Amino acid sequence: MLAQVLAIYDIDPGPVFQELGVDVNAGAEGRVSMDKMTRLWQRAVELTSNPQLGLVAASLFQPTYLKGLGLAWMASANLEQGLRRFIDNSKLVNTAMQIELVEQGQELVIRYRGQASGEAQLKAHPCAIELGVGFFLKMFRLAASKNIPATGVYFNFAVSDARAAYEDYFQCPVYGNSEFNGIAFSRALLNELLPTHDPELVELNELAVSKYLAAMDKGETTARVTKIITALLPTGCPGEEVIAGKLHMSKRTLQRKLRSEGQSYLGVLTSVRLMLAKQQLAMTDMPVTEIAYQLGYGSPSTFARAFKKQQQESPQEYRAANKV
Repeated sequence: MLAQVLAIYDIDPGPVFQELGVDVNAGAEGRVSMDKMTRLWQRAVELTSNPQLGLVAASLFQPTYLKGLGLAWMASANLEQGLRRFIDNSKLVNTAMQIELVEQGQELVIRYRGQASGEAQLKAHPCAIELGVGFFLKMFRLAASKNIPATGVYFNFAVSDARAAYEDYFQCPVYGNSEFNGIAFSRALLNELLPTHDPELVELNELAVSKYLAAMDKGETTARVTKIITALLPTGCPGEEVIAGKLHMSKRTLQRKLRSEGQSYLGVLTSVRLMLAKQQLAMTDMPVTEIAYQLGYGSPSTFARAFKKQQQESPQEYRAANKV
């Protein structure tokens, strides 16, 4: 989104990101520190001369930026259900801040707080906070296909110099120097049935979210090995030497790195195969025989035995109980 914002101002984002050491090619598993993001926002403000750049970014937000999490939110029964689903999995987006819901009478307040005694919250640039609060309003309006008014917006920094810009975007009272950063809505509005509600789509995208979160919870080497195994399985089961070569290290170094993360190559391979098998069985009509060969098994019977050992049921039984 920040790259899009800079492009609006005819600024090439590439050199800006490179200057501040942000790798835009890191892929879905890449993370950027809060400190580096703060310096990136500050540089963007300097280049555009717009201190409310976070509102511009919020206006550009689309559900697909959150991958399966955004699509599951859109397909939820109502906005509150989608919101709670997002909060439960929000570390997919940000691991430095926590989001909490507070019920105040007929209102539901979405509040941000830092993970460590407010330290992370203090480091966040005001533009990042604007985006973090503003995207909820944009998401709600996209999901509901209508204007969902907020009842109040709260920032922990002064807003008097830009109150008109804030109130023009949020269309509600905006309070500065608050004890928290957040936004409030009428709970009745958040519980109306969404026109985009689709239970099957929710389940499908929750599987994708689980996959991303599982990758995040692994150590760096484990995550890299997982990614390579996933890419190579359709051509056969890759050996340890092959994976080590792809990572430009010896087999012994690979074993040591995995061991330091509490893993082994066989354990990672088994985990990847099981995860992909469950996804294929639940989300496709692909024959079990074809799934077996795509996962690098020598025969369907070998796959069936391995699957039942891990899952305590056959592939056919799993598909019958979990088919989306």
